[in-house]
Amino acid sequence: MGIVQRDSFRVTLIAYAGAAIGFLNKVFLFTNFLETEQVGLANLLITISLIYAQLAALGSRNIITRFFPFFNDAGRQHHGFLFATLSLGMAGFVLASLLFVILRQPFVLLYQDSSPLLVDYAYYLIPLALATLYFNLFESYLRSVFKNTIPTLAHEILLRILITVAISLYAFQLISFPAFVALYVTVHCVPALGLILYAAWKGLLLVRPRWSPLLRRLGRIMLVYGLYSLLNNLGTFLLVSIDSLMVAGLIDLGAAGIYTTMIFMTSVMLIPYRSMVKVAGPLIAGFWKRRSMKELQGVYRKATASNLVVGAAIFLLIWVNLDAIFRFMAPEYAAGRYVFLMLGVGKLFDMSAGLNATILGTSRKFRYDLLFTLAMVAFALLTNRMLIPIWGINGAALASMLTLILFNLLRMGFIYYHFRLQPFMPRHLAVPLLMVAIILLSYQTGQMGHLLVDVALRSALAMAIFLVPLWWLNVSPELKGWAKEMVKGRF
Repeated sequence: MGIVQRDSFRVTLIAYAGAAIGFLNKVFLFTNFLETEQVGLANLLITISLIYAQLAALGSRNIITRFFPFFNDAGRQHHGFLFATLSLGMAGFVLASLLFVILRQPFVLLYQDSSPLLVDYAYYLIPLALATLYFNLFESYLRSVFKNTIPTLAHEILLRILITVAISLYAFQLISFPAFVALYVTVHCVPALGLILYAAWKGLLLVRPRWSPLLRRLGRIMLVYGLYSLLNNLGTFLLVSIDSLMVAGLIDLGAAGIYTTMIFMTSVMLIPYRSMVKVAGPLIAGFWKRRSMKELQGVYRKATASNLVVGAAIFLLIWVNLDAIFRFMAPEYAAGRYVFLMLGVGKLFDMSAGLNATILGTSRKFRYDLLFTLAMVAFALLTNRMLIPIWGINGAALASMLTLILFNLLRMGFIYYHFRLQPFMPRHLAVPLLMVAIILLSYQTGQMGHLLVDVALRSALAMAIFLVPLWWLNVSPELKGWAKEMVKGRF
């Protein structure tokens, strides 16, 4: 347990440091030194490569996480497990790349008028997807042998520093834009190479071919599990990417640049939630094994309260200072104000019910989660197709918000129907009510002095109005207890 706590703390600290560097890159450097179309290109190359890599993986990342404990024997080369999963990933990459080449013409037809820059640089998706695939595979492998810190450092810190270097070279006109794109793609390959070299240095790169009896016995089960994981993961990635891809196709790459920048700004809210999910997964699996429904209900509600309060606080800190943030960006990004608002509300609801996926995925009803995901992908496609032509990027944000809320309501209803578990309590209602009050108040408050003074005063006022009532209502006893311990420790 000590290892889990220590690594969770380290990973969270690294994630926050990485978010700070990412905020510098995406919100300040990209928006000031790249055209909106160029920002859209940089962001969508990563988005599409993630989908490409998920398809190529054929579920091998999930296979490593789920089945490695059965093969964990360094003396026997892990019974050939690592070689088999890496080979499966490479086979999937070859198939996905053939599919990419076959679908090249439909891709051109979809984007050549609205986003020609994306068509021009489309072949960069191949090395990006390969690097993403092998980073994911080695990250899962290293986490399975309790090497959690290095993968996080590579992705959250090293990669983002290298991106800072790349955009700085372009900003100082030391390289051209085509050279910047080539360098941008190259630095995204560095973390994967770094993990491979780290595994070799630690003597963990056990990739000798070996068709062991254990591999033969579990091979079919792993492939079936991998296929299910492939469909579920691909559906999930499509669900969170459809809006930005359709903005690029139905409007243009410039609009996608603004939209994806707002997506990044809302992603800061998700850092504590993602850390919590990683820790909660094994815990919830243990509750199911022991049939400890009371404990499961308790964790479900505690996680909801904590995520709701922390996520809303981060959202409000950004929202009340949005004008100040926009002053450091190119003027056209101010069009993303209500995109941020709707995406933030949708992601906050997703966070508050965030253990839905973990609870359902570890239960005996886990297969139904795929049906929910596929249904919501279809819903997202439909709503984006209807709303983007009417309201542009605001229509895409509205579609995303509706999808996230409906998606989680359906899963919550399913979990309650089958297991009589639900995450909310009456006092949780105070959070959205206070949010609405602060949002409305922010419209009535003009700038209060110098920019930095204004940011400090707005932040302090918003947090006072938000946190004091929540403290008094005891909305999250865990956060309240943690805050008391922090005060005692400091003073």
